[in-house]
Amino acid sequence: MRPYPKELRSRVVAAVEQGELTIVDIARVFSVGLTFVKKMLRLHRAGEDLAPRHGGGPKPLLQDPERALLRAAVAQQPDVTLGELQALLVAHGSRAVSGSTLCRALQALQLPRKKKVSSPRSGTKSNATNFASWGRSSTCATVSLWTRWGVMWR
Repeated sequence: MRPYPKELRSRVVAAVEQGELTIVDIARVFSVGLTFVKKMLRLHRAGEDLAPRHGGGPKPLLQDPERALLRAAVAQQPDVTLGELQALLVAHGSRAVSGSTLCRALQALQLPRKKKVSSPRSGTKSNATNFASWGRSSTCATVSLWTRWGVMWR
């Protein structure tokens, strides 16, 4: 559910301050909960902003300084590995994060994760290349399903 807009929040507070209706009636008029009206009044009386707060969920493990460090490290050395990035973050005083977290962070920053092969390719084809030339998916689950169903391969 999306948070109520700031305009609605301020109209609820203004309606309560007019004093013509009870809090229960105001909740019914604006189609909001009674607890919401009380919360907006408490925030208004404390002098706080009525804008919606950050949504639920945990705080991201990698904050802006860590993201900037990742961006700079990948810009400096494009084929840096996830392990090297983990070590870099720990060396700069950040908490240790998993490779999956780093991979998701790189995706969010739209940074490349694929690394160039540093050695020249050999002249022989690998099994993956031969398998792909057969026109089938390279996943084991698909192969096992095809063999279970008795599908003839080309």
